[in-house]
Amino acid sequence: MKIKHFIAVILIFLIAFTQSPKAIITSDTYKQGIYNISEIKEFNAIAKLITPNNVTSLIIIDSNGNQKFYKRFDTINQVVNLGSIRDGDLIAIVGTGEIALTFSK
Repeated sequence: MKIKHFIAVILIFLIAFTQSPKAIITSDTYKQGIYNISEIKEFNAIAKLITPNNVTSLIIIDSNGNQKFYKRFDTINQVVNLGSIRDGDLIAIVGTGEIALTFSK
């Protein structure tokens, strides 16, 4: 009987105090790929190309599948304000260059 009580208490604690993991968006450099944004709060971002002689495009698609933003980067250190990014948005980076994204809330 003590074992059943112990297991029941452990299960209650595990269920009550467990949180689901959330993606943490950090400012970093990003290579070619598609990045799904899963932040609850809306945030702003700026982007710049950091690799010389590499043409790279950045596309932001909202949660409804509509294109929100498109920019072709062809000069190094060109800073572009991406505006607000929300939960469910996709960021696609196409090209051989690297783009530095800086996030602010």
